Amino acid sequence: MDDLQHIGYSREVIEFVAVAKEFCGYLEGSHEEDASELLSKLQKFIPLIYLKGSLLPSCESDNLGMMEEVVTEEDYNALLATLSRTLGENDEYLEVFDENMQYSETPVVNSISEKLCDIYQDLKNFISAYRSGMIDVIEEALWQLNNSFELYWGKACASVLRAIHLAIYKVVDTDDSM
Repeated sequence: MDDLQHIGYSREVIEFVAVAKEFCGYLEGSHEEDASELLSKLQKFIPLIYLKGSLLPSCESDNLGMMEEVVTEEDYNALLATLSRTLGENDEYLEVFDENMQYSETPVVNSISEKLCDIYQDLKNFISAYRSGMIDVIEEALWQLNNSFELYWGKACASVLRAIHLAIYKVVDTDDSM
């Protein structure tokens, strides 16, 4: 089969790569943003990433272990610190859909910045593998990305979007009748 006919070069994958690259680049330069600008951009990015991720074609891989993780712990922690500092009081939110909630007597608190870093890590690792241009590596990376979407970063997108929405539109109860 011609390499360009491979599933890794389908329209859905190429569109995902473009959005993921833009998202990762934006987060890497987010130290220049204030909280309201960051939240506003994320409000648009997160649904787009989720949509493009949900449209990725299924892929099987026999080459497990070929994908290199490029996001180091230092990279992750530096981005986390930047996002956390920028978001400030808007960073933490209560998560009612967390699986640990059923075992907890206290609310489960999550962090927008941590969820964003987790999404970033999966997307950045995929983009790096995709850039290799090697069909076997792209195939494995796509398989891992799909698995991770189903198990984690898809849920992270859904969760963090709700928190971003609440941070942007801080709804105040004005019902004085109580």
